[in-house]
Amino acid sequence: MNRQCSKIGKCNLFSGELEIPEDSRIRYKYFYCLGEETCWSSCKRFIVKDEIGFCPDFVMPNSLLSSEQIMSRIRWAKVGN
Repeated sequence: MNRQCSKIGKCNLFSGELEIPEDSRIRYKYFYCLGEETCWSSCKRFIVKDEIGFCPDFVMPNSLLSSEQIMSRIRWAKVGN
């Protein structure tokens, strides 16, 4: 079993590009990114990236939003600009 997420190289959360508290980033990294496949495959960022090809920065690994809700927010943001 893989011990780290296959999407680490292109994840803004993992690379530190998201503006979140450092202690939260560390917790997310160790639980989701560097854990067993059962952990990172439940990461909402991982799931959304697989489903729509990218992951918006407002999505956190433990987000309760569905992929449909995330897509709706993306569409709304594009219309609002």
